[in-house]
Amino acid sequence: MNTASRRILIVEDSRLNAQITADILKKYGYQAEIVRTGEEAVEKVKSEQNPDLILMDIELGGEIDGIETTRIIQQFTDIPVLFLTANTSKELMEKIRSVTGYGYIVKGVDEHVLISVIEMAFKLREANVLLRKDQELFRNLFETDKAIMLLVDPESGQIIEANKAACSFYGYPKETLLRMNIEAIVSSFDIAAAEKFKETLTKGCDSKVCVHRIANGEERVVEMYSSPIHHEGKILVYLIIFDITARWQTEEELKFYRYLFENSLNETYIFHPETLKFIAANRGARENLGYTQEELSKMTPLDLKPEFDLESFKELLSTLAEGKKEYIVFNTVHRRKDGSLYPVEAHLQLVEYMNRKVYIMLIIDITERKAMEEELREQNEVLATITEYAHDAIIMINDEGNITFWNPAAEKLLGYSKEEVMGKELHRLVIGDESLYKLYKEGLKKFQLSGKGSAVGKMIELKAKHKDGHEIDVELSLSAVKINSTWHAVGILRDITERKKFEELIYRQSITDPLTNIYNRRFFMQMLEREIDRTKRNGRPFSLVMFDLDHFKKINDSFGHATGDMVLKKVAETVKKRIRKTDCFARWGGEEFVIVLPETSVKDATRLAEELREQINNMVLPGVGYVTASFGVAGFRTSDTIDSILMRVDDMLYEAKAAGRNCVKSE
Repeated sequence: MNTASRRILIVEDSRLNAQITADILKKYGYQAEIVRTGEEAVEKVKSEQNPDLILMDIELGGEIDGIETTRIIQQFTDIPVLFLTANTSKELMEKIRSVTGYGYIVKGVDEHVLISVIEMAFKLREANVLLRKDQELFRNLFETDKAIMLLVDPESGQIIEANKAACSFYGYPKETLLRMNIEAIVSSFDIAAAEKFKETLTKGCDSKVCVHRIANGEERVVEMYSSPIHHEGKILVYLIIFDITARWQTEEELKFYRYLFENSLNETYIFHPETLKFIAANRGARENLGYTQEELSKMTPLDLKPEFDLESFKELLSTLAEGKKEYIVFNTVHRRKDGSLYPVEAHLQLVEYMNRKVYIMLIIDITERKAMEEELREQNEVLATITEYAHDAIIMINDEGNITFWNPAAEKLLGYSKEEVMGKELHRLVIGDESLYKLYKEGLKKFQLSGKGSAVGKMIELKAKHKDGHEIDVELSLSAVKINSTWHAVGILRDITERKKFEELIYRQSITDPLTNIYNRRFFMQMLEREIDRTKRNGRPFSLVMFDLDHFKKINDSFGHATGDMVLKKVAETVKKRIRKTDCFARWGGEEFVIVLPETSVKDATRLAEELREQINNMVLPGVGYVTASFGVAGFRTSDTIDSILMRVDDMLYEAKAAGRNCVKSE
């Protein structure tokens, strides 16, 4: 722009000074216009013909001075303003600096100085315009770029500026983000990390990978580029940030899969579909075979599998190559570098990725499995032999209660053949009691869930039903075993019919008097103790009857002990026929007998004793004639013990004998 086209507005209330200044400007080719007040200057600037520069006197006529006028003008335009002043006090200079960056001219200076300052102002203006355009360009790029951008104060860490992409990425409104410190978004920020980060910000870096925390608390992996820039007289750090979380995760997954491939305990191979040469073999393969990766790269699966030749192996691969199968599994043997062989299970698959096909082969060393299978086979043979020839019945049922195993001893014990019972419900066959069957069904529900039950792990005795309907006493040992995630029960049954009969005999003998076949004294004492306890609980009375055969010694002495034994048996039979099943009748010793009468008063017991006395007296005993007996009766008192009630009934018997025998005495 030449000087002739430049228009300068002179704001001066002194006509003389204004005209002198205008004449100088015109002399140097500038267009000059004069106004006398600040109000006129504002109106002039608002008009369409804006001046290119303003020479502003500080003290003006009108309501506002030059400083205030400049502030108003700068609200709607950025025309450069040079102040005209005769006063250069510090206070005035501060006011001038607060409103303009173009300075001032002292009134009355040489015209060359005046023109030089005006030209410098125009050059400064042009430089500011260019700078503003650059700033606008940077601002536009900064604001609209899809990359995340921040301006950060490296000293304080304060975020000075953030673009839209940054606000969107971090999830904060711009005004919030600009109140934050960079430490708030950098994850795991301790003192040492803060110092290192500050150093990185100050010096700049090509790239730095770190973790940033966004508004919702999520952590994102970012790649950050930084460089220092000058902005408004300060050095700031310009950060360009890229979210690489997805890429980082992909890379980490790739590392993970490589780690899995390399460190799998099973041998893993990748080989070429045409040449069959190994492309890769993991550490498990190299260590088990004894080959290096370089050695394996020159080999094919045929070098490891002596069972195959090229033709048979390609025939095996053809099912995969032709798409007939997705994968194949087969057993073979592998040969190590030292020549030793070991059994393997091979899993083979053809994989295609980005138009490239390779075979992946997973090899499982089944040496231990083969050994275990052989051991299991031998154990099964032993178990089969044991169950086949065992004397005890061995039965297994599944979680539904149906029979899945039935050995010959079970057939012999229960009468059913294996063909008759397999798949049938065991307890329907062998439990006759319907109430017990219902209890079993309830217990089966618990067993199905946990393998536990009231009989599991225990030895119990019960009655089983034979095929022909008769009951058998059996001893059952029950255990639980889990097969295919369901609980099965294994029962071992032993026929204890003879043992139960013997036990019953032994028990009867232990409580029975061998001569009279009624209870003995020891059992009677147990029953008396129970009756005392029962009476104390329910308050119902019981009575005790004790009797003795009169002059029994004479019978033994006169007719012999065999006749005496016969008399005792006849007396016992007579009394047993008369008393109740709930009464306990026992031989007390010699010719003495005792009876416990539950829920019986002394009066009723006395009546019964009298009746028994008459029946004994009326017995006809061949070779002997008649016998008599003396009876004592006592009732239970709450203070009684076993000894006290026995003593009282014995006293009553003594009274009967003292009264001439063949009578009943009671309390």
